[in-house]
Amino acid sequence: MIKIIELTKENEEQYLGQIAELEQTVIKAMEEEGREGQLFATGKEDISEYIRSEGKTVMVATDEQDQVKATTYITQGQRPFTYNDITKYFKCGDRYQEYVKSQYPSQEEYKKDLIAIYEIKIQAYRYAKGKIERERKVTLGVPLKQAFEKEVEENGFHEKSELREKLNEYMSEYIIENFGENIQTKYEQFYWCTSADIAREFGRDIQRLSDDFQEYDEIIEQSKLTIHESPQFSEQQYYTANTENAIELDTYITSPNNRSAGLARIIVFEGIKNHIERCFKNPNNQDVFLCSTLHRDNLSSKYVSEFFGLTDSLYVKRRQGRDREVHICRIEREQAMDYIASISNKLAVLYGYNPTGKHISDKTAIRVLKEQLEYEHKEYNRLQTARTTDRNFKGINVKFIGSKLEKVERLRQQIKQLNAKRREEIGEQ
Repeated sequence: MIKIIELTKENEEQYLGQIAELEQTVIKAMEEEGREGQLFATGKEDISEYIRSEGKTVMVATDEQDQVKATTYITQGQRPFTYNDITKYFKCGDRYQEYVKSQYPSQEEYKKDLIAIYEIKIQAYRYAKGKIERERKVTLGVPLKQAFEKEVEENGFHEKSELREKLNEYMSEYIIENFGENIQTKYEQFYWCTSADIAREFGRDIQRLSDDFQEYDEIIEQSKLTIHESPQFSEQQYYTANTENAIELDTYITSPNNRSAGLARIIVFEGIKNHIERCFKNPNNQDVFLCSTLHRDNLSSKYVSEFFGLTDSLYVKRRQGRDREVHICRIEREQAMDYIASISNKLAVLYGYNPTGKHISDKTAIRVLKEQLEYEHKEYNRLQTARTTDRNFKGINVKFIGSKLEKVERLRQQIKQLNAKRREEIGEQ
């Protein structure tokens, strides 16, 4: 009997060691399968920080002996434009700025805000710069500009850069402490704009009053990500995403011996269900966004993400390490309860997870099985094609191809049995 538990500061010590051990077990198993570098250990201290942080959730699945068999970390409500902020993939570039411009009654009003917010961002940069340099003075004694240039040379000022995180944090801190919601929203909308964007809009360069302008522009340019492939969906539907209404499926791992039990899907569901319900307690929230960032060849994570409807994806060039795919979906307030009920039905039918004992009709079960059969069959065909045409897939997907074929056959048999049962019941009537 599997039990799902949300960790708190009261019970964390009971499970922290087991979670850290599970991370190492999973990493070792992935390396043996040739999937090295697809998962990095979070560690006990960082897991504990997750547990104690507002807006973050850690869930575990335990067996009859109270042994951890799976865990997930869910994140929501992060600081604006931090490493895990999904909005950086969409609220950046010419298309987004054209959208922002379209929200203004006139071009003059747009230009006015473009300059005004840029100047406010410079103020925020000066505040952050001063705070960082004061913090670093004792240990490093290096000006921010020099530290930035060093990081660019060494690692491309990557997403996990401590300097980058501090800049984001302190600039946001300045904006929140000194301006109201209107300016905070505009700060987000114009976050990636530089003096070059202003120059293009006005047809002339703007006057640089100090070196801070140039430093800030250089940092923003180095912070941008590259999207490899054109999106096959409308990006505009994600322009209202922010760190408050975005729920990130940060990490989900299961014991290598329990992957077929649906544990990752079960614990992720319990986590995001809580976050969705919490998000819509705020009457101002009209949407919630689910996001997961993963390696393109990490099929296990792909299948978990797509199970929850995260089917829109961007292939993104990382500044350090392997490139990633970000998977995302949008759920409107009016759809939220139906979404939760739909996932609950899938878990009950496919994995027998039905903690509330809700009645699942044969008609519903057949529909769920048919939808899953269609998905598994398409994925089987995709992997067969990739096996012969895409060298990046190597030989690791042979295992997934075989398992997909087995699932297709098993689902067909389940549908056949349920249809036969329904015919018998109709005949008896």
